[in-house]
This record gives sequence, structure tokens and C-alpha cells, in this order.
Amino acid sequence: MPPGPDPLRARAATSRLDALRDTLAAAEDDVLASLVVTGEPRPQRVLDDWLDQVVDTLRALGEAADEVAAALAPFAGTPGSSGEDLGSTGGAAPVEREVRP
Repeated sequence: MPPGPDPLRARAATSRLDALRDTLAAAEDDVLASLVVTGEPRPQRVLDDWLDQVVDTLRALGEAADEVAAALAPFAGTPGSSGEDLGSTGGAAPVEREVRP
């Protein structure tokens, strides 16, 4: 079995992923705060749909960052990452993330 990633690099990557998740959450908040009322039904629907897609993309990126960070956790030596039996998570420690409406 090949060795895992270098712990220092895994910690650095995890730190950057945490920063990315924070940035994505802030961007999501900014997009949701910028909802504009156009007064016209068709343009409003197009704008709302586009902004929904942007927010969905930001959320998907945040979830992907969570998954990568969880996969790196055992190699980074983060708390609770002893690398022992992690249940049915496929070898990745679960990462809890605040869910925003």
C-alpha cells in the first residue's frame, strides 16, 4: 500500500480548504443578499434562476471541499483522525458544516 500524503502538506491543504469554504459561504451570502426585484415577471424569473444556479454551484464547491478535507484529515493529524475504524464513511471522517437556508 502506498504511503499517504505528507502530514505537513495535508495540513496546509486542509487549511486552504477551510479558507475556501469560508470564502464560498461568504460569496453565497453576498449572492443571496443581492437579489434584485426587476418588476417584470420574465426577467425576474431569469435573474432568480441564474442566481439560484450560482448559489447551487457555490454550495457544491463547498461540499466538494468538505469531502476532500475529510479525506485528508487522517493524514493531517487533525483531532479525531486516528485513522482507525471510521465506520461507513468510506475511510473519510465526517465533516459537519453549517447548513444555510
